[in-house]
Amino acid sequence: MRYRLPLLVATMTVIYFGGRHAYDGLFQAEDPDDTSWREKKDPTPLPDFVGLAESLPFENEGTDTMPEFSPPDGLAKQSELLVSFADPQTYRAFLASSKNNGIRIIDRSDLLNSIRLGIDNKEAASRIFNLAGSEASFDYNYVVTAPNNPHPSPSEKAGVPFDKQALEWLGVPKENEDWGEGVKVAILDTGIDEHFILRDKSIERKILVDSSGNPDSEYNGHGTAIASILIGEGGLGIAPAANLISIQVMDSEGLGDSFTLAMGIIEAVNSGASVISMSLGSYGYTRVLNDAVAYALSKEVALVASAGNDGGNFVPYPAQFQGVIGVGAIDANSQRAEFSNYSPSVDIAAPGVGVFAAWGDEEWVSFSGTSAATPYVSGSIAATLSLNPSLDPQEAADLLFQYADDGGAPGVDVETGNGTLNVDRVLSRDESNIYDAAVGDFYLDYSQATESAIPLVVTVENRGTERLDSVSMEIVQNGGFPQKVYLGSLLKNETTAHTIYLDRAQLAAEFGYTIQAETIISGREDSRSDNDAKSGSLVTPTEEP
Repeated sequence: MRYRLPLLVATMTVIYFGGRHAYDGLFQAEDPDDTSWREKKDPTPLPDFVGLAESLPFENEGTDTMPEFSPPDGLAKQSELLVSFADPQTYRAFLASSKNNGIRIIDRSDLLNSIRLGIDNKEAASRIFNLAGSEASFDYNYVVTAPNNPHPSPSEKAGVPFDKQALEWLGVPKENEDWGEGVKVAILDTGIDEHFILRDKSIERKILVDSSGNPDSEYNGHGTAIASILIGEGGLGIAPAANLISIQVMDSEGLGDSFTLAMGIIEAVNSGASVISMSLGSYGYTRVLNDAVAYALSKEVALVASAGNDGGNFVPYPAQFQGVIGVGAIDANSQRAEFSNYSPSVDIAAPGVGVFAAWGDEEWVSFSGTSAATPYVSGSIAATLSLNPSLDPQEAADLLFQYADDGGAPGVDVETGNGTLNVDRVLSRDESNIYDAAVGDFYLDYSQATESAIPLVVTVENRGTERLDSVSMEIVQNGGFPQKVYLGSLLKNETTAHTIYLDRAQLAAEFGYTIQAETIISGREDSRSDNDAKSGSLVTPTEEP
């Protein structure tokens, strides 16, 4: 597999000729028709969890050897320890012994054989280790947080916002009021307010944390925004008929912990959720969260989690766990948002720049981040399940992967995983006679660069339902004469690539480089002409990767 570099490698502006249609933080307005919602409002910043995690002097994984008790400040609960046992017998034996040894139990999970303990000093930690035995697993109780609001990117480009067009861009029909019917979706977040766009909806509320924090915190409406993208009325929600289970695992400041998140996953599964949507993350591994994820997967529940907004080559837990669907964010030009984390744990990307969403009781926001992208994927799984009752949640998720729009190098990559969510292709997958050759992406392949040239790769994908026997592409560089490139035949869902070797001088900042590409199907009319053409401008950075 060839992974392509992040978009900060080259500054690109990509504009579609027609067709498919946070980063800037939170924005508010009185009603959906008030355009002042685009005015910026500064959010309350969360700690730099990534920086804290990178500064740790030890590997960030569970251990069966008790380390010196020293939870990383700001990254984990300072006076807590999580202990997980291999079997119910040793778990129950520890519980019985703890009563006579002054051990403070904050919470426990009989299902997962795990305990959340309060630790007053290092001597107490040593006593717990001796009592639990060498077969137990020990972890700090790492902080869980809503993803940080995106900060200015290295290229200072915010990305093209979706505004109110995200569903249309995804190919969701206006008549989607029955989508999600009969499907339970759990949102693990900060809770859901009584926003008027949600008042007639089926929402079961469960609270696992103290929610009496700062009511004015910008993160206090985070869960409400997620819910509006999932089930909001008036063309806002992607699966408006779904039944929501709101499980509050973070407080009004957007903060929680790994043990509570694990309990939230268990609660969601036991409450009948088919899909669990988690726009949150933690930068520390815990056995209890791993086991909660494994339990949900064993019940064939689809778990969907945000990849994070740090712009780095990593994703937090639970998105990092095998089997959890990690979601990245793209803008309205199908480009990865520069704040969106990239990693092999990213499975798919969805709208996440300037998405219109509800907030609080009656406000609206321009919502950006992988938090916003996650419910589009969760809701698409719920919608697919309601439209195809014979599928299980993982099969529904696999359809999203199979019919995602390929971006970057052909195949799976670290930035968008299987590609960008395209609901229209999922809906029309069984229709005959759809002939669709789409310009996929432009990207600079620095792995094949030389001292004098950098390869520019242009991809074309067959997004229809039939084989394309004769595909060509017309390319215009720097406003010059059109050049025709013959690509040959393309099977259904196949992606091919054409490489142009650019002189480095063409990409110098004072000149830049422009390209327009348009696909042609010989002897046939393209069924989706809106994705036939794409243009972009590229400039190399001052320092190469």
